[in-house]
Amino acid sequence: MNELPILNDGRRLPLSQAVNFRDIGGYRTFENHIVKQGCVFRSDHLSRLTLEDQERLQQLQFKYVCDLRTLREQQKAPDLLPPDSSIRLLSLPVEAENFDPAIVYKRLLAGDDGWLTMDFFIRLYRSYLDDFGQTWGTVFRLAASPANLPLVFHCTGGKDRTGICAALLLKVLGVSESDILTDHDLSNIYNAERLKPIYAKFSAIGIGKEKAAPYLQAAREPLVAMFDHLKNKYGTIEEYVLKQATLDRKTLTALRANLLQ
Repeated sequence: MNELPILNDGRRLPLSQAVNFRDIGGYRTFENHIVKQGCVFRSDHLSRLTLEDQERLQQLQFKYVCDLRTLREQQKAPDLLPPDSSIRLLSLPVEAENFDPAIVYKRLLAGDDGWLTMDFFIRLYRSYLDDFGQTWGTVFRLAASPANLPLVFHCTGGKDRTGICAALLLKVLGVSESDILTDHDLSNIYNAERLKPIYAKFSAIGIGKEKAAPYLQAAREPLVAMFDHLKNKYGTIEEYVLKQATLDRKTLTALRANLLQ
């Protein structure tokens, strides 16, 4: 793999039209390993990529893009990737509780805003954990093989579904929950400028910043609640990925060997 250019924080890939595209590597594990950089990335949607952005991903020899958006989101704003199919696009739609970000604004215009609460997103994160284990497992299986790297997984803002996938992968690798939450927080920094017009759009229909925040921000509370749910229902992250993500121990061992140094 080519050496990946990074910004001064050591994580963010400088693309002009994907603001939350970043490396999940660099974190230290409980066993004093380091998660390799240049292997697995997380991102917001890739439907606005310029030709220069596409060429950069191609030059860096990305192998897979895993799209976690709902089918409606994917159809509404397809990812823009190099036309030569050098990067494989894998559709892995995640949708729960009849919640589809593609029609959020339409729901809000109709006065349906009762779901804009932290409790709703806590339930949503728990349902994503319970119901989409095999989706996360698909990403983990890809990441277990050097031939599939580098890869990137993404949703729309790169914070909720993407945040869960990143959190579970980092936890499998042995990264502390504290560092995982720090990684989660970065979405608020990188998405800040892009969120300004969205907040303004919400405000124009009577939904202020505080009410919109559970949806637009990467809050810690749902992720913390998800970790608690994982411990209470499944015990350990290993038990979760073996049961819900249907990984076998050989793949789990390969994943750690491939992504840790």
